[in-house]
Amino acid sequence: MDNIHIHIPYKYLDRYLPAILEKGYNIELYIPANTMDNAPLKELEQVKNALKKGTLLTWHAPYMDLSPGGVDEKIRRATVDRIKQTVEVSIPLIPKLIIVHPGFDDYRFNGHEDEWLENSLKTWKEVLDEYPDTSFAIENVFENRPDTIKRLIEEMDSERFRYCFDTGHFNVFAKVPLEMWMEKLGVYIAEVHLHDNHGKEDEHTGMGEGNFDFDTFFHFLKTLGKHPVFTLEIHNREGMMRSIEYLKRRYFYE
Repeated sequence: MDNIHIHIPYKYLDRYLPAILEKGYNIELYIPANTMDNAPLKELEQVKNALKKGTLLTWHAPYMDLSPGGVDEKIRRATVDRIKQTVEVSIPLIPKLIIVHPGFDDYRFNGHEDEWLENSLKTWKEVLDEYPDTSFAIENVFENRPDTIKRLIEEMDSERFRYCFDTGHFNVFAKVPLEMWMEKLGVYIAEVHLHDNHGKEDEHTGMGEGNFDFDTFFHFLKTLGKHPVFTLEIHNREGMMRSIEYLKRRYFYE
C-alpha cells in the first residue's frame, strides 16, 4: 500500500530497513542534527537503492532545541540554518514531504502568539522560497488547541506547506475534542503519524493499545475524502506489526 510508511531513525537503518522493504512498505527517515554534522552518511546508499526499486520516502527533520518562531533572532536564524541543512541532505533522495515541528507551546509563548506567528512566517517563507521543489508538513506536538497551526498554514497559503496530524501528541496535549480539531485542520492534512498512548505520556505504543479514538478519526478522514500518507511511529517491533494489521482492518478494509 503506497501510503503506508514506517518511521525509522538513521541509526537503525541497518537493523530494520531490509525487513521493512521485504514487507513492501515505505519509509520515513529521521536523521538527527548531530548525525548530519558527522557526514558522510554512508547508510543513505541503502535508501537510494530502495528508492530505485519503487520505495517511497518522507523525511522527518530535526526538532530538538529548534524554534522556527523564536523571539530570539539568533535562535531563529540557527533554526533556519538547520532546516536548510536538512533540505540539502534530503534533496538527492527527493522526499515526498519533510515533516517539521512548529516549536510552539502556551507555556513559552503565552501572550506572544502573534510574535511567534510573525517569526514563523519569516522562517517558513524563506525556506520555501529557497527550495521551490520541496514540500513540508507541520506537525502538532505540544499544542493544546489547533488555532496556532491553522493560522500559520492559512497565512503561509501554500500547497507546499500542509499539516501532519500526530495522533499520540493530540491524545496527550490537546484540550479540545477531536471533532473540533479535525474541523479546523482536517482539510490541510497531508500526513498522519500513527501511534497510541493512554493520554498521559507520549508512549508510542501500538494502535488500539491506548485510548486514542481511531474510529472517529478514520471516519473524519473518509468524510473529508482525504488519503494522507500514514506513517507508523511505534517504538517496538511487535506493536508495529500489530498496528499495520490494525490500520488495514480499521481503515483500508472497512
